Amino acid sequence: MAALPVMLGAAPALAATQTSDAEVEILEQLTLTQVTGLDFGTIIPSATGGRINIRRNSGVCVAQGGVTLVGSDCQRGEFLVTGPSRQRYRITLASAPITLTHVSGPATMVMDRVRINGNRNKRLNAAGNHTFFVSGRLQVGANQAPGVYDGTFDVTVDFR
Repeated sequence: MAALPVMLGAAPALAATQTSDAEVEILEQLTLTQVTGLDFGTIIPSATGGRINIRRNSGVCVAQGGVTLVGSDCQRGEFLVTGPSRQRYRITLASAPITLTHVSGPATMVMDRVRINGNRNKRLNAAGNHTFFVSGRLQVGANQAPGVYDGTFDVTVDFR
């Protein structure tokens, strides 16, 4: 039996090149502006604790327990978001509790609920803006020390 010689050689390489596109869209940043601050108003405490609740959808302020609202300065906080037309965004609020501290002493009160009106997922209008409101519930202690109390909390808006 005779052997047949086999020639092994390199086959020519078949290569292909394709040019591809790369793209990016740069969006205008979202801007968040506080229009009015959250204000639980002017209150008179009593020997019994109570609370002030600002309704998130209506802004109505309700005193419960041993607390009396005086005047009409109780209001939701109002925020304005601006950015690209029709952009969707999400609101994130600080988690409660949030402490309000007497401006000249150690006394405190606690805001144990922080909420926005409606869903936290929102959309800017055609002009590129949208307003939303923040409300809360403030726990007032029995015989709460008189004076002004203040505190801060974070409100964040992000693209979604």
